Amino acid sequence: MTQRRTNRRPTRRAILNTSFVSMATVLATAELSAAAGDEVRLQPYDKVEPENYPWGWIRWLMNGQIDPHAEMTMGLVHFNPHQTNVLHIHPNSAEYLHVISGSSEHLMGDRWVTLKAGDTLRIPKGVPHQARTKDESFRALIVYDTPKRIMVPVTDGK
Repeated sequence: MTQRRTNRRPTRRAILNTSFVSMATVLATAELSAAAGDEVRLQPYDKVEPENYPWGWIRWLMNGQIDPHAEMTMGLVHFNPHQTNVLHIHPNSAEYLHVISGSSEHLMGDRWVTLKAGDTLRIPKGVPHQARTKDESFRALIVYDTPKRIMVPVTDGK
């Protein structure tokens, strides 16, 4: 009876073929990733100009205008003390708000919610909301689940 060797070392040709296949796979994956917009995008904070409003400002850190491959909108919002923004909705996205410092009250639908540092609030798509501050300023990270956030003021006639 002849016994076959099961622990054969691969030949140089087999190693070379495996290497070529592996390299081709890596290159094809890299090309597909780049085509899909998977490259890294850095948005330096000190290069971002704030959008000023009567109540404070927003610095947009990421969105479809900054990076065409973005899949969300993200910003840093600052409210000055004793300020209120306009009642509004976002018809195309939910809003996520994480409080970094200060406190505020947020009207969501028909009820006010008090937020303090460390709190996170989810505002569903299409829900009327607005923020107001009392004696201290308020700073939060805001995120929308779309690269193009739409804000529509809500009037009394809705």
